[in-house]
Amino acid sequence: MNARHDIRFALFDIAHTTLVVPQTTDSFSRYLPTDQQAKAWGWRLVHAGRQNVPANSIYPSKGHPLDYLFDKDGRRTLDEYQIVYISRGAGTFESERQTKTTVRAGEAMLLFPGEWHQYQPLAESGWSEYWVGFRGREADRVMQSFFSAETPICTVGQSDALIQHFDQILHWLQQSVLAKEQILASHVPLALAFLKSASLTKDSPQSKDNELVLQAKATMLANLETNTDLEALAQQLGVSYSRFRFAFKKQTGYAPRAFENIIKLNRARDLLLRERLSVSETANALGFSTVYYFSRAFKKQFSQSPQQWLKKHLESV
Repeated sequence: MNARHDIRFALFDIAHTTLVVPQTTDSFSRYLPTDQQAKAWGWRLVHAGRQNVPANSIYPSKGHPLDYLFDKDGRRTLDEYQIVYISRGAGTFESERQTKTTVRAGEAMLLFPGEWHQYQPLAESGWSEYWVGFRGREADRVMQSFFSAETPICTVGQSDALIQHFDQILHWLQQSVLAKEQILASHVPLALAFLKSASLTKDSPQSKDNELVLQAKATMLANLETNTDLEALAQQLGVSYSRFRFAFKKQTGYAPRAFENIIKLNRARDLLLRERLSVSETANALGFSTVYYFSRAFKKQFSQSPQQWLKKHLESV
């Protein structure tokens, strides 16, 4: 798949999931009741969600069941496994067998039943998180065979794919279909496979570049309302800007700023057509400095002004 297609498909998934989330594009969660057929399946998805936590916000947010609340010391112990993936920002994690450590974007925390843990975003950065909770005899077998509470922090080698996978889980949580619990449960092994795959290739230079670019793309996708400070992003990723730009262009075929602008312009079409924002509102929502600059960039990318493109597509709906 070429870079241009990669951008289009990434934006399709994000736009698609935005349409089905009933609360906001940032946060959604759902907890499922016990299902006997799902138990027999060997995997059972207990709950899943995503949450955007701005800097200097109270954490955790309200609205979770009592069994999932942290105690007065900031700890909790669950009777299930969880994957908590950080797609933006940074924070800290500590558990019964893991001393306090920093967790960064592109890393996942694995929670184990019967093991106390605590985690929270850094006040100055906040974070965005996805999570799934799961149980089952097959879950026990896989977790005991391939993962350990001694090393609960996993670097994710395919961040974009994992985020899209989480979004698919959240999509299915909102559908009314037969065998829904089995469909949801069957997503859990693939999420774990994404975590495991990174440990097999993380030491190769190509893999490090892949992860660098994936984390950069995830940051851009999560902050479409602003223009990414690319030099600060490179510093956050632990490389020089020239090294970052070289790796990014090699992986995608685009310089970082050009890639970000294409993402924004693809998202602009969705805002204009599906969310019915005006051209001015769309430009503002995507961080363009002026409507003129947005319209000029749109026409250069799609060979039509925003108004011309919208009129054509409204007529074909």
